[in-house]
Amino acid sequence: MELTKIHVKGKRKTPATSRPQALCEQQPPFKAPRTRKSLSSVMATRKTRHRNTLDSLPAEILENILLYSANLALPRVSNFIGAKLSGRATLLRLFILAFHETWEQWFGIPTNPAIVHGPWLDNAQHVPCRGDPKLQSQVLDQPWISIDLILQAQQTWADNHGRGCHYQHGTFWIDDSEQAGHEYDGGFSHFNARECFEADYQQALKWPAFAARGVHWFSQDIHPLTRIPSRLIAGPWDDEMQRQLFWLCRGGYMTCGKLLVEPPWEVKIDLIRNSILNAEVPNMLAINCLYRTWVFDGLPTEVIREEIIRLERRILWGGDPLETRELLRRIRSAFFLSLHVPDSRSNSIVRRADI
Repeated sequence: MELTKIHVKGKRKTPATSRPQALCEQQPPFKAPRTRKSLSSVMATRKTRHRNTLDSLPAEILENILLYSANLALPRVSNFIGAKLSGRATLLRLFILAFHETWEQWFGIPTNPAIVHGPWLDNAQHVPCRGDPKLQSQVLDQPWISIDLILQAQQTWADNHGRGCHYQHGTFWIDDSEQAGHEYDGGFSHFNARECFEADYQQALKWPAFAARGVHWFSQDIHPLTRIPSRLIAGPWDDEMQRQLFWLCRGGYMTCGKLLVEPPWEVKIDLIRNSILNAEVPNMLAINCLYRTWVFDGLPTEVIREEIIRLERRILWGGDPLETRELLRRIRSAFFLSLHVPDSRSNSIVRRADI
């Protein structure tokens, strides 16, 4: 049976037997004439092309670059990068990165010479300590550093790496644990960064002048060779600066020894003036934290003589309390010793160790 053919509209009835002549002829493609461009036009075209820069990177990638390189100049490259790297979490991670190795070695251990992990260094007066003192010094000198951030970073590290570890206070107290409302001997899982710091700080405010001399009252929260900012040494100190200074000295800032890098004499004389000479009430905390023999070393002779004259006038004035007058006489004796001149008002020469 044959199929019936159906004619569909639009369909060709017969297949094409030949191609159009236009398609059969092969014509070469049209080429536009090349024009020479000047070097300036080529460079101008390249400048308009979009290029990826550090500013365009996400904050997460910039943070990884900062932490892996430990280059604190990165946030200062531009305002955009600085804004992306100014988050609280980023600053906490950076601070923990700088102090992790030191905390991992010394967390909760007072720096008593009888407790030494490893040999002592030759011709050095500090325990071998892990960590990068240069990086720690750079981090501590950043404008965003505050005691609140320091304690939060320390608590965050302890929660992640020191949970269940034994912690013992190293700062000597005037009051007992019951009076202070805090357990001095510590214990396992005792550490709370804010509470432990506040307990030690309130006790340190009660110290008389030079009470900390010759006492191992600190722990090792910073590398011994870490340098603290000059502004914390020179003063004057508000409550924030005073707390930062105490945390650093409580954490093991080296104030004596052959490896101590002394600040310039301008910083030293500012320390003496702001803590005692020009202060109505001497700053006992700064005195206990910083005053060692290096404070009076290397001072210019003319500066010492001027300060001695001012000291004499204040002592003769007699308006200070007895404790302050005794402290002023002690500083006067130290100035005389710096000039290699015996104190004419004393029957004996004051030893440098008595300062």
